[in-house]
Amino acid sequence: MSARALPDLEHTCEVALRPNDFDWAGHLNNSVYVQLLETGRWEWGIACGGDPREGELVAVVLQLRLDYLTAVDWDPVGRLVVRTALAGRTAYSFSLTQGIERTDGTVVARGRVRLGLLHRDTKRVHRADLHTLLNIPGQTA
Repeated sequence: MSARALPDLEHTCEVALRPNDFDWAGHLNNSVYVQLLETGRWEWGIACGGDPREGELVAVVLQLRLDYLTAVDWDPVGRLVVRTALAGRTAYSFSLTQGIERTDGTVVARGRVRLGLLHRDTKRVHRADLHTLLNIPGQTA
């Protein structure tokens, strides 16, 4: 792997739904989709070798695009699958693609998020050094 190359960083997790995740119409509330994506990003970071609760760098959301594809009907004990993958990187940000699916594989939403890195204490912007953030062997970018 070259100094700038990153491995294929993908992760899938299953998230339990709660009764209060649904609105009066019996559909999964639109705000819950954003929470599901965030859970997927946390799990992705840990699965890829970095624990976002530790270290000097923290990822902050710079941009979020979310496409709702189909409703998720009332199921207070249901589960959804969140797929997260590294989609790209610039000097000061990186992007992830994310999908939310029913357990049968039906995609109900797709998202793309662009994240930047800040130093936890100083709040200063940091280069998008995923090798360090995720403890990936190799030189920093």
